[in-house]
Amino acid sequence: MATKKSMWVLIGILIASAWVFGSTVQSGAETLVQSTVETRLMVALRVGQAEIQKLVPPPWQVTPIPGGPLKEANLFVLFIDSFLVQDAQGKPDMGGVNRVVPFAVPAKHTQTGEMATVIIGGFMADITNVPGPYKKYVGATIRREQTYKMANLESGVGEDFWEVRDTRGRVIELRVQYQQALPLRARSEQKVYSSAEPSFFRIYRTDTATDIVKSVPAGIDRVKNYQFRVAVPELSKLFDGTEQLIAVGVNPLYVRQIFLP
Repeated sequence: MATKKSMWVLIGILIASAWVFGSTVQSGAETLVQSTVETRLMVALRVGQAEIQKLVPPPWQVTPIPGGPLKEANLFVLFIDSFLVQDAQGKPDMGGVNRVVPFAVPAKHTQTGEMATVIIGGFMADITNVPGPYKKYVGATIRREQTYKMANLESGVGEDFWEVRDTRGRVIELRVQYQQALPLRARSEQKVYSSAEPSFFRIYRTDTATDIVKSVPAGIDRVKNYQFRVAVPELSKLFDGTEQLIAVGVNPLYVRQIFLP
């Protein structure tokens, strides 16, 4: 049975997901284009509001997460390891695997009031599909090392290392070691937009298991080691030493169906 604290964390995740990954979608005529099975690691940050807004076009206004375990975060770096990618017919798509590291911003449409996520950039291992569906990805070598140590039925210790490096010398490195806990499961239906083409969006229907291993707002800290470095000139004003870590989340399972309207 979930503890009272874990129940509040789950509520916070559900509330925040409407901002981090998009708003609820009304059912209608949609076309399934892809499905994925993934593991993910999320770094939620608070960066300079004025600087992040420069990367998000109108009519979108950067709007930090209002509450829950991700409260005040206005930038998310997502480390996505898609170990099964399928097309609409269930056949392997894009070689069947992909690794992507997008930069996502929670935003509000100033005319309609819609809350959604805007992709402002990112890196993709599958260079044949660059610049990707959101027209913002750069091809890069993405390396991941992952280990788990556990015994019997005890929760284990996980360690994740990511290195992203492109041909122009842009580098992202992340190392996180954390104590695992029972993940919280949730389903959502969302939209994600592109900063390159503000009216373009894709619809995600997801079934996820989430373990928030660190949250400053929720007072959670099971992180034993954390090192994060972003050497990307286009983002230097965001990562100037004033950025604040809000949360780290782990998705040991992330199942997603992707639709176009």
